[in-house]
Amino acid sequence: MLMPGDGIVDGIALSTHLQPIYSLPHQRTIGYEALLRGRPIGMRDGPLIGPFDLFARAIVAGTLSELDRMSHLTHLRNAATRLPAAHWLFVNMNPATFTHAGYARELAALTRDAGLAPEQLVIEVLESGGTDVERIASATRSFRAQGFLVAVDDFGAGHSNIDRLLTLRPDIVKLDRSLVRAQSAQKHAHLRDALMPKLVELLHQSGMFVVAEGIETSDDLLLAARANVDFVQGFLFGKPCEGLAPHGTATPLFEDAFDLLAQARRNERLAADLLLMPYRANLSQAARRIAGGASMEAACVEILALPATVSCFFLDEAGRQFNPTLRGAGERRRSERFAPIADASTGRWDNRGYFVDACARPQQIITSAPYLSVTGTSLCVTLTIATQRGGHTIVVGADLDWRRLSDAAPTLLP
Repeated sequence: MLMPGDGIVDGIALSTHLQPIYSLPHQRTIGYEALLRGRPIGMRDGPLIGPFDLFARAIVAGTLSELDRMSHLTHLRNAATRLPAAHWLFVNMNPATFTHAGYARELAALTRDAGLAPEQLVIEVLESGGTDVERIASATRSFRAQGFLVAVDDFGAGHSNIDRLLTLRPDIVKLDRSLVRAQSAQKHAHLRDALMPKLVELLHQSGMFVVAEGIETSDDLLLAARANVDFVQGFLFGKPCEGLAPHGTATPLFEDAFDLLAQARRNERLAADLLLMPYRANLSQAARRIAGGASMEAACVEILALPATVSCFFLDEAGRQFNPTLRGAGERRRSERFAPIADASTGRWDNRGYFVDACARPQQIITSAPYLSVTGTSLCVTLTIATQRGGHTIVVGADLDWRRLSDAAPTLLP
Protein backbone atom coordinates (compact mmCIF):
# COMPACT_ATOMS: atom_id res chain seq x y z
CA MET A 1 0.00 0.00 0.00
CA LEU A 2 1.27 3.47 -0.87
CA MET A 3 1.97 5.90 1.95
CA PRO A 4 1.25 9.36 0.47
CA GLY A 5 4.06 11.83 0.72
CA ASP A 6 6.73 9.69 2.34
CA GLY A 7 8.21 7.91 -0.69
CA ILE A 8 7.37 4.46 0.62
CA VAL A 9 5.40 1.77 -1.20
CA ASP A 10 4.61 -1.68 0.19
CA GLY A 11 7.48 -1.47 2.65
CA ILE A 12 9.94 -0.23 0.04
CA ALA A 13 11.64 3.14 0.34
CA LEU A 14 11.94 4.92 -3.00
CA SER A 15 15.06 6.80 -4.04
CA THR A 16 16.48 8.60 -7.06
CA HIS A 17 19.52 7.69 -9.11
CA LEU A 18 20.76 10.17 -11.71
CA GLN A 19 22.33 9.42 -15.09
CA PRO A 20 24.09 12.29 -16.89
CA ILE A 21 23.04 13.48 -20.33
CA TYR A 22 25.70 15.29 -22.34
CA SER A 23 25.56 17.77 -25.19
CA LEU A 24 27.91 16.72 -27.97
CA PRO A 25 28.67 20.24 -29.25
CA HIS A 26 28.93 21.71 -25.71
CA GLN A 27 30.95 18.69 -24.49
CA ARG A 28 29.41 18.90 -21.02
CA THR A 29 26.38 17.76 -19.03
CA ILE A 30 23.14 19.56 -19.78
CA GLY A 31 20.90 17.40 -17.66
CA TYR A 32 20.26 14.20 -15.73
CA GLU A 33 17.66 11.48 -16.11
CA ALA A 34 15.98 10.61 -12.80
CA LEU A 35 15.67 6.84 -12.43
CA LEU A 36 13.64 5.17 -9.69
CA ARG A 37 15.20 2.73 -7.25
CA GLY A 38 13.83 0.99 -4.17
CA ARG A 39 15.13 -0.72 -1.05
CA PRO A 40 13.18 -2.63 1.61
CA ILE A 41 12.84 -0.55 4.75
CA GLY A 42 15.39 -1.56 7.36
CA MET A 43 17.85 -3.03 4.84
CA ARG A 44 20.94 -0.92 4.22
CA ASP A 45 22.77 -3.56 2.22
CA GLY A 46 21.79 -5.80 -0.67
CA PRO A 47 20.84 -5.00 -4.24
CA LEU A 48 18.49 -2.15 -5.03
CA ILE A 49 15.16 -2.89 -6.68
CA GLY A 50 15.07 -1.50 -10.20
CA PRO A 51 12.18 0.35 -11.86
CA PHE A 52 11.00 -2.63 -13.92
CA ASP A 53 10.44 -4.73 -10.79
CA LEU A 54 8.88 -1.82 -8.92
CA PHE A 55 6.39 -1.08 -11.66
CA ALA A 56 5.70 -4.77 -12.32
CA ARG A 57 4.66 -5.12 -8.68
CA ALA A 58 2.50 -2.01 -8.97
CA ILE A 59 0.73 -3.40 -12.04
CA VAL A 60 -0.09 -6.60 -10.16
CA ALA A 61 -1.27 -4.59 -7.13
CA GLY A 62 -3.29 -2.16 -9.26
CA THR A 63 -1.30 0.84 -8.00
CA LEU A 64 0.56 1.81 -11.19
CA SER A 65 -0.75 5.37 -11.34
CA GLU A 66 -0.04 5.98 -7.65
CA LEU A 67 3.54 4.67 -7.97
CA ASP A 68 4.12 6.77 -11.08
CA ARG A 69 3.03 9.94 -9.27
CA MET A 70 5.01 8.98 -6.17
CA SER A 71 8.11 8.56 -8.32
CA HIS A 72 7.73 12.12 -9.61
CA LEU A 73 7.42 13.51 -6.11
CA THR A 74 10.45 11.46 -5.01
CA HIS A 75 12.54 12.75 -7.91
CA LEU A 76 11.52 16.36 -7.31
CA ARG A 77 12.44 16.23 -3.63
CA ASN A 78 15.74 14.48 -4.26
CA ALA A 79 16.79 16.57 -7.28
CA ALA A 80 16.00 19.93 -5.70
CA THR A 81 19.20 19.80 -3.66
CA ARG A 82 21.36 18.09 -6.29
CA LEU A 83 20.47 19.43 -9.72
CA PRO A 84 23.06 22.00 -10.88
CA ALA A 85 21.93 25.37 -12.20
CA ALA A 86 21.03 25.53 -15.90
CA HIS A 87 20.50 21.75 -16.10
CA TRP A 88 17.42 19.78 -17.07
CA LEU A 89 15.93 16.97 -15.03
CA PHE A 90 14.47 14.22 -17.27
CA VAL A 91 11.54 12.48 -15.54
CA ASN A 92 9.78 9.39 -16.94
CA MET A 93 6.00 9.32 -17.03
CA ASN A 94 3.48 6.62 -17.84
CA PRO A 95 1.20 7.57 -20.80
CA ALA A 96 -1.92 7.15 -18.63
CA THR A 97 -0.53 9.60 -16.08
CA PHE A 98 0.64 11.95 -18.82
CA THR A 99 -2.84 12.16 -20.36
CA HIS A 100 -4.71 12.48 -17.06
CA ALA A 101 -6.69 15.71 -17.03
CA GLY A 102 -5.18 18.33 -14.76
CA TYR A 103 -1.94 16.51 -13.97
CA ALA A 104 0.22 19.02 -15.85
CA ARG A 105 -1.05 21.81 -13.58
CA GLU A 106 -0.70 19.61 -10.48
CA LEU A 107 2.88 18.64 -11.31
CA ALA A 108 3.80 22.26 -12.00
CA ALA A 109 2.66 23.18 -8.48
CA LEU A 110 4.58 20.24 -6.97
CA THR A 111 7.68 21.23 -8.91
CA ARG A 112 7.58 24.80 -7.57
CA ASP A 113 6.91 23.54 -4.04
CA ALA A 114 10.07 21.39 -4.32
CA GLY A 115 12.14 24.46 -5.22
CA LEU A 116 12.45 23.83 -8.96
CA ALA A 117 10.88 25.52 -11.98
CA PRO A 118 8.79 23.59 -14.53
CA GLU A 119 11.19 24.86 -17.20
CA GLN A 120 13.89 22.69 -15.61
CA LEU A 121 11.94 19.47 -16.18
CA VAL A 122 11.79 17.35 -19.31
CA ILE A 123 8.85 14.95 -19.17
CA GLU A 124 9.73 11.67 -20.92
CA VAL A 125 6.73 9.76 -22.20
CA LEU A 126 6.77 6.47 -24.09
CA GLU A 127 4.65 7.09 -27.18
CA SER A 128 3.08 3.65 -27.51
CA GLY A 129 0.75 2.54 -30.27
CA GLY A 130 -1.91 1.66 -27.69
CA THR A 131 -2.41 5.29 -26.67
CA ASP A 132 -4.51 7.65 -28.76
CA VAL A 133 -2.12 10.01 -30.49
CA GLU A 134 -4.49 12.98 -30.20
CA ARG A 135 -4.71 12.53 -26.42
CA ILE A 136 -0.90 12.44 -26.20
CA ALA A 137 -0.66 15.53 -28.43
CA SER A 138 -3.21 17.38 -26.28
CA ALA A 139 -1.33 16.42 -23.10
CA THR A 140 1.92 17.59 -24.69
CA ARG A 141 0.39 21.01 -25.24
CA SER A 142 -0.87 21.10 -21.64
CA PHE A 143 2.54 20.28 -20.15
CA ARG A 144 4.28 22.75 -22.44
CA ALA A 145 1.78 25.45 -21.41
CA GLN A 146 2.90 24.92 -17.81
CA GLY A 147 6.53 25.45 -18.80
CA PHE A 148 7.69 21.83 -19.03
CA LEU A 149 9.59 20.40 -21.97
CA VAL A 150 8.33 17.11 -23.40
CA ALA A 151 10.41 14.24 -24.78
CA VAL A 152 9.29 11.12 -26.62
CA ASP A 153 11.25 8.10 -25.40
CA ASP A 154 12.53 5.07 -27.35
CA PHE A 155 11.73 6.42 -30.82
CA GLY A 156 12.55 3.82 -33.45
CA ALA A 157 11.19 0.86 -31.49
CA GLY A 158 7.76 -0.69 -31.23
CA HIS A 159 4.97 1.40 -32.71
CA SER A 160 7.08 4.48 -33.44
CA ASN A 161 6.55 6.27 -36.71
CA ILE A 162 7.26 9.71 -38.12
CA ASP A 163 3.60 10.59 -38.69
CA ARG A 164 2.70 10.12 -35.01
CA LEU A 165 5.82 12.01 -33.96
CA LEU A 166 4.96 15.00 -36.15
CA THR A 167 1.49 15.01 -34.60
CA LEU A 168 2.90 15.01 -31.07
CA ARG A 169 5.51 17.73 -31.75
CA PRO A 170 7.72 17.04 -28.69
CA ASP A 171 10.67 19.25 -27.81
CA ILE A 172 13.10 16.32 -27.64
CA VAL A 173 13.21 12.86 -29.20
CA LYS A 174 15.19 10.07 -27.55
CA LEU A 175 16.30 7.52 -30.12
CA ASP A 176 16.03 3.87 -29.18
CA ARG A 177 19.43 2.39 -28.46
CA SER A 178 19.05 -0.12 -31.31
CA LEU A 179 19.48 2.74 -33.81
CA VAL A 180 22.90 3.85 -32.60
CA ARG A 181 24.51 0.71 -31.24
CA ALA A 182 27.57 0.03 -33.40
CA GLN A 183 27.62 -3.72 -32.75
CA SER A 184 24.04 -4.24 -33.94
CA ALA A 185 24.51 -1.95 -36.96
CA GLN A 186 27.55 -3.58 -38.56
CA LYS A 187 25.54 -5.73 -40.97
CA HIS A 188 23.73 -2.68 -42.30
CA ALA A 189 26.51 -0.10 -42.19
CA HIS A 190 25.79 1.44 -45.62
CA LEU A 191 22.09 1.80 -44.88
CA ARG A 192 22.66 3.11 -41.36
CA ASP A 193 25.23 5.69 -42.48
CA ALA A 194 22.85 6.95 -45.15
CA LEU A 195 19.64 7.00 -43.09
CA MET A 196 20.67 8.09 -39.59
CA PRO A 197 21.86 11.61 -40.51
CA LYS A 198 18.72 12.05 -42.64
CA LEU A 199 16.48 11.00 -39.74
CA VAL A 200 18.24 13.37 -37.35
CA GLU A 201 18.08 16.16 -39.93
CA LEU A 202 14.34 15.60 -40.37
CA LEU A 203 13.80 15.80 -36.62
CA HIS A 204 15.89 18.97 -36.44
CA GLN A 205 13.93 20.56 -39.28
CA SER A 206 10.76 19.69 -37.37
CA GLY A 207 12.04 21.63 -34.35
CA MET A 208 13.10 18.70 -32.16
CA PHE A 209 16.37 18.04 -30.37
CA VAL A 210 17.69 14.47 -30.53
CA VAL A 211 19.13 12.30 -27.75
CA ALA A 212 20.97 9.03 -28.46
CA GLU A 213 20.66 6.78 -25.43
CA GLY A 214 22.37 3.49 -24.69
CA ILE A 215 25.86 4.73 -25.60
CA GLU A 216 28.16 2.09 -24.16
CA THR A 217 31.29 2.13 -26.34
CA SER A 218 33.42 4.68 -28.16
CA ASP A 219 32.10 3.23 -31.44
CA ASP A 220 28.54 3.95 -30.31
CA LEU A 221 29.58 7.54 -29.55
CA LEU A 222 31.20 7.84 -32.97
CA LEU A 223 27.98 6.72 -34.68
CA ALA A 224 25.94 9.23 -32.70
CA ALA A 225 28.36 12.06 -33.48
CA ARG A 226 28.45 11.14 -37.18
CA ALA A 227 24.64 11.26 -37.27
CA ASN A 228 24.78 14.75 -35.69
CA VAL A 229 22.63 13.99 -32.65
CA ASP A 230 22.51 16.75 -30.04
CA PHE A 231 22.72 14.85 -26.76
CA VAL A 232 24.06 11.46 -25.63
CA GLN A 233 23.50 9.23 -22.62
CA GLY A 234 24.76 5.82 -21.59
CA PHE A 235 27.09 3.67 -19.52
CA LEU A 236 30.13 4.99 -21.43
CA PHE A 237 29.75 8.19 -19.42
CA GLY A 238 28.61 6.64 -16.19
CA LYS A 239 25.94 4.40 -14.69
CA PRO A 240 23.03 5.88 -12.73
CA CYS A 241 24.04 6.76 -9.17
CA GLU A 242 22.99 9.02 -6.33
CA GLY A 243 25.69 11.59 -7.05
CA LEU A 244 26.51 13.85 -9.98
CA ALA A 245 28.98 13.14 -12.76
CA PRO A 246 32.48 14.49 -12.03
CA HIS A 247 33.18 17.60 -14.05
CA GLY A 248 35.20 17.09 -17.24
CA THR A 249 35.59 13.32 -17.08
CA ALA A 250 33.77 12.77 -20.40
CA THR A 251 35.59 15.54 -22.29
CA PRO A 252 38.42 13.27 -23.59
CA LEU A 253 35.79 10.89 -25.01
CA PHE A 254 34.18 13.71 -26.99
CA GLU A 255 37.53 15.07 -28.13
CA ASP A 256 38.60 11.64 -29.41
CA ALA A 257 35.30 11.15 -31.25
CA PHE A 258 35.45 14.57 -32.94
CA ASP A 259 39.13 14.09 -33.86
CA LEU A 260 38.36 10.70 -35.43
CA LEU A 261 35.43 12.15 -37.37
CA ALA A 262 37.52 15.05 -38.63
CA GLN A 263 40.22 12.65 -39.80
CA ALA A 264 37.60 10.39 -41.40
CA ARG A 265 36.10 13.34 -43.27
CA ARG A 266 39.51 14.33 -44.59
CA ASN A 267 40.21 10.77 -45.69
CA GLU A 268 36.79 10.39 -47.28
CA ARG A 269 37.18 13.62 -49.25
CA LEU A 270 40.67 12.64 -50.36
CA ALA A 271 39.57 9.13 -51.30
CA ALA A 272 36.55 10.46 -53.19
CA ASP A 273 38.72 12.94 -55.08
CA LEU A 274 41.20 10.22 -56.02
CA LEU A 275 38.50 7.73 -56.93
CA LEU A 276 36.54 10.17 -59.07
CA MET A 277 39.55 11.83 -60.73
CA PRO A 278 39.64 9.61 -63.86
CA TYR A 279 35.86 9.77 -64.24
CA ARG A 280 35.77 13.54 -63.95
CA ALA A 281 38.67 13.95 -66.42
CA ASN A 282 37.09 11.62 -68.96
CA LEU A 283 33.66 13.25 -68.67
CA SER A 284 35.24 16.68 -69.31
CA GLN A 285 36.97 15.23 -72.34
CA ALA A 286 33.71 13.71 -73.59
CA ALA A 287 31.93 17.08 -73.23
CA ARG A 288 34.64 18.84 -75.26
CA ARG A 289 34.35 16.24 -78.00
CA ILE A 290 30.56 16.54 -78.09
CA ALA A 291 30.80 20.35 -78.29
CA GLY A 292 33.19 19.88 -81.20
CA GLY A 293 30.67 17.78 -83.14
CA ALA A 294 31.68 14.20 -82.25
CA SER A 295 28.98 11.56 -81.87
CA MET A 296 27.91 10.67 -78.35
CA GLU A 297 29.24 7.15 -78.71
CA ALA A 298 32.66 8.24 -79.96
CA ALA A 299 32.97 11.01 -77.36
CA CYS A 300 32.24 8.73 -74.40
CA VAL A 301 34.37 5.69 -75.28
CA GLU A 302 36.94 6.22 -72.51
CA ILE A 303 34.56 7.01 -69.65
CA LEU A 304 32.25 4.13 -70.60
CA ALA A 305 35.20 1.74 -70.34
CA LEU A 306 35.98 2.69 -66.71
CA PRO A 307 34.95 -0.07 -64.26
CA ALA A 308 32.36 1.86 -62.21
CA THR A 309 30.60 3.66 -65.09
CA VAL A 310 27.04 2.38 -65.26
CA SER A 311 25.89 4.64 -68.09
CA CYS A 312 26.17 7.97 -69.86
CA PHE A 313 23.09 10.08 -70.61
CA PHE A 314 22.34 13.31 -72.46
CA LEU A 315 19.75 15.95 -71.55
CA ASP A 316 18.49 19.00 -73.41
CA GLU A 317 17.72 22.42 -71.90
CA ALA A 318 14.39 21.14 -70.54
CA GLY A 319 16.04 18.20 -68.81
CA ARG A 320 14.70 15.64 -71.29
CA GLN A 321 16.81 12.87 -72.76
CA PHE A 322 17.48 13.46 -76.45
CA ASN A 323 19.87 10.59 -77.16
CA PRO A 324 19.73 6.92 -76.11
CA THR A 325 21.51 6.03 -72.90
CA LEU A 326 24.94 4.46 -73.42
CA ARG A 327 25.76 1.46 -71.24
CA GLY A 328 29.11 1.37 -69.41
CA ALA A 329 31.45 -1.31 -68.12
CA GLY A 330 29.97 -1.02 -64.62
CA GLU A 331 26.42 -1.84 -65.63
CA ARG A 332 25.04 -4.81 -63.75
CA ARG A 333 22.54 -7.28 -65.05
CA ARG A 334 19.12 -5.80 -64.42
CA SER A 335 16.56 -7.74 -62.44
CA GLU A 336 13.22 -8.25 -64.11
CA ARG A 337 11.62 -7.15 -60.85
CA PHE A 338 12.66 -3.57 -61.64
CA ALA A 339 11.81 -3.62 -65.34
CA PRO A 340 9.04 -0.97 -64.97
CA ILE A 341 11.58 1.71 -63.99
CA ALA A 342 14.50 0.66 -66.19
CA ASP A 343 13.75 2.90 -69.21
CA ALA A 344 14.67 6.54 -68.53
CA SER A 345 14.15 7.80 -72.09
CA THR A 346 10.75 9.40 -71.41
CA GLY A 347 11.83 11.11 -68.21
CA ARG A 348 12.24 14.75 -67.31
CA TRP A 349 15.18 15.42 -65.02
CA ASP A 350 15.34 19.21 -64.72
CA ASN A 351 14.35 19.07 -61.04
CA ARG A 352 17.45 17.06 -60.12
CA GLY A 353 20.23 18.93 -58.39
CA TYR A 354 22.88 17.56 -60.71
CA PHE A 355 21.03 19.12 -63.70
CA VAL A 356 20.28 22.46 -62.02
CA ASP A 357 23.84 22.90 -60.75
CA ALA A 358 25.38 21.91 -64.09
CA CYS A 359 23.30 24.51 -65.96
CA ALA A 360 24.23 27.15 -63.36
CA ARG A 361 27.96 26.41 -63.73
CA PRO A 362 28.68 25.61 -67.40
CA GLN A 363 31.81 23.61 -68.20
CA GLN A 364 32.25 22.54 -64.57
CA ILE A 365 31.90 18.98 -63.34
CA ILE A 366 29.08 18.59 -60.80
CA THR A 367 29.23 15.65 -58.39
CA SER A 368 26.08 14.46 -56.64
CA ALA A 369 25.94 12.82 -53.22
CA PRO A 370 25.38 9.04 -53.31
CA TYR A 371 21.70 8.20 -53.85
CA LEU A 372 19.48 5.34 -54.99
CA SER A 373 18.95 5.56 -58.72
CA VAL A 374 15.27 5.65 -59.69
CA THR A 375 16.09 3.58 -62.78
CA GLY A 376 17.54 0.66 -60.83
CA THR A 377 18.55 -0.63 -57.41
CA SER A 378 22.14 0.55 -57.28
CA LEU A 379 23.52 3.28 -55.05
CA CYS A 380 25.05 5.70 -57.50
CA VAL A 381 26.86 9.01 -57.87
CA THR A 382 26.07 11.17 -60.87
CA LEU A 383 28.62 13.40 -62.60
CA THR A 384 27.27 16.08 -64.95
CA ILE A 385 28.65 18.89 -67.08
CA ALA A 386 26.82 21.48 -69.19
CA THR A 387 28.25 22.38 -72.59
CA GLN A 388 27.13 23.87 -75.92
CA ARG A 389 26.29 21.95 -79.07
CA GLY A 390 24.79 23.60 -82.14
CA GLY A 391 24.00 26.76 -80.17
CA HIS A 392 22.05 24.89 -77.50
CA THR A 393 22.92 23.94 -73.94
CA ILE A 394 23.10 20.23 -73.25
CA VAL A 395 23.98 18.35 -70.10
CA VAL A 396 26.21 15.28 -70.35
CA GLY A 397 26.00 12.92 -67.40
CA ALA A 398 27.54 9.71 -66.11
CA ASP A 399 26.02 7.43 -63.46
CA LEU A 400 28.66 5.64 -61.39
CA ASP A 401 28.25 2.58 -59.16
CA TRP A 402 29.10 4.14 -55.80
CA ARG A 403 29.49 0.90 -53.87
CA ARG A 404 32.02 -0.38 -56.38
CA LEU A 405 33.93 2.88 -56.05
CA SER A 406 33.77 3.10 -52.26
CA ASP A 407 34.89 -0.52 -51.86
CA ALA A 408 38.18 0.54 -53.45
CA ALA A 409 38.67 3.50 -51.08
CA PRO A 410 40.62 1.60 -48.35
CA THR A 411 43.32 0.69 -50.87
CA LEU A 412 44.05 4.34 -51.64
CA LEU A 413 44.91 5.58 -48.16
CA PRO A 414 47.08 4.09 -45.41
